Amino acid sequence: MKRQSQMLSLLAVILMALLVLSGCGSVATTTTSSTPSTVPTTVTSSPTTAPTGTTATIRTDRFPVAIQNGAGQDVVIQSEPMAIVCTNVWAAEILFELVDTDRLVGLSMWNDEPTMTVTAEKAKSVKTRVSTQQAEGIISLMPYLVIIDSFSDPDGALTKILTDAGAVVLAMNSPTDFTMITDAIRTLAKAVGAIEQGEQIISEMNRTLDGVSEAVDRIKDEDRLKTLFYEAYYDQSGTNAGMLAAYGKGSTFDAIAEAAGLVNVCNAPNYSAVSKEKIVGEWQPDILIVPGIVYNEQYEPSLDLDKSLVEAVLRDPLMETLPAVQNRRVFALTEAYRGSTSQYMAKAVEELAKAAYPQLFP
Repeated sequence: MKRQSQMLSLLAVILMALLVLSGCGSVATTTTSSTPSTVPTTVTSSPTTAPTGTTATIRTDRFPVAIQNGAGQDVVIQSEPMAIVCTNVWAAEILFELVDTDRLVGLSMWNDEPTMTVTAEKAKSVKTRVSTQQAEGIISLMPYLVIIDSFSDPDGALTKILTDAGAVVLAMNSPTDFTMITDAIRTLAKAVGAIEQGEQIISEMNRTLDGVSEAVDRIKDEDRLKTLFYEAYYDQSGTNAGMLAAYGKGSTFDAIAEAAGLVNVCNAPNYSAVSKEKIVGEWQPDILIVPGIVYNEQYEPSLDLDKSLVEAVLRDPLMETLPAVQNRRVFALTEAYRGSTSQYMAKAVEELAKAAYPQLFP
């Protein structure tokens, strides 16, 4: 029972981290009230001045502009936003390539975690951290534009509070594939008046994906390797309690695997628990991908530098019949790429393809 309790606790933490990395911040439970939660169809705000000390030139030729939020509603931005709050990691990763950091006045605390985002160093130049659970903290920064993940505001209450305070709120859905990532980049680029920079990000991402595609397209469908993202729990004795969460169709790992020329064998509902018997007896992956981070007793993440998860899978006697284990093809991708849902996810595709088909990448 103790091991099962540990496993369920760790599952909750890992899924929370996954949702945060996918832009799914905390729900604004402390800001909900008797105020109506309906999100306005069109949100507008008066122009604001640039933050004190900024040297950016304010553009006027691309504003006002109407942007569609995650619900398909128009959000009108009257002037170039010079004070931006971003409450999710994936959107911040895009914004860092679109605007000068002096236009970002508030970020999520998860932007500081280098195991989870490659932009942690850039985030240091943004002073303030915000939470979707504390609307007053966001309002105190007097932002012109607030970017949130739709998951953080399921009933629209946070959007209502921030809009009533004078901010423009752009709620976006977390991307799960490269089409959605491309759309998200274009949406954010349009919102901040950086259309050319957005297209440059997309071009660089596609250059990476096209390089992988050119190599793996030579592989016949019947010869493509089978893979699985194996998010498992091992206790201190090395005993495996099974797979914690499934990453099947519609997951980011499925998009990574497909772009890398592999077949994701997971057909279970996303984030559901999966037994080891199913993996060993039915799926039989050729390549097994495990997380690149581990959690300590306080559930703080750190890079798995000694590959302890890889070694635990390879030593597990119940996994020894897997082709991936027999051929020692158990890998951990760079977690900040594998867990990203921005342009950096393309780097995970490249890593996986090279691990699976090294002969195609001399």
